[in-house]
Amino acid sequence: MPSIVQIREWPAAPIKGLLAESEQEGFRFVRRAQEEWLSGANTFSQEGEALFAVFDEARLLAIGGINRESDRQGRLRRFYVRREERRKGIGRQLVLQVLDFASRYYSQVGLRCDTTAADRFYVAVGFSRTDSDPRLTHVIELNK
Repeated sequence: MPSIVQIREWPAAPIKGLLAESEQEGFRFVRRAQEEWLSGANTFSQEGEALFAVFDEARLLAIGGINRESDRQGRLRRFYVRREERRKGIGRQLVLQVLDFASRYYSQVGLRCDTTAADRFYVAVGFSRTDSDPRLTHVIELNK
């Protein structure tokens, strides 16, 4: 049974497979998450921020976090689920965990995605498409 944990130290060994797979798919955000964490640029450590990972024992299945955009809005960032784990509920569980955490701090969470599959996923978990902010493609209102 996979478990979701908040990351407080960069998972250097477990992230390797996830990083390689994400880059094979043409996604750079797992690499950016690693570079930003290791440089200190973004360690998801401000108030209202967190990075979560889904592990099945020692195997990292998914990663995703929340960053502060403003006092009222968080931003879902660096979200990636292993290809063979998609459509099994792992991404949904991870998003719900992130949103539960975010609801303590924000009334809205936004995100930016650029694939049809990601758009369908985020709409299915409750996000709405938006064009009100050029940095975002989707938002969800939270009960703070």
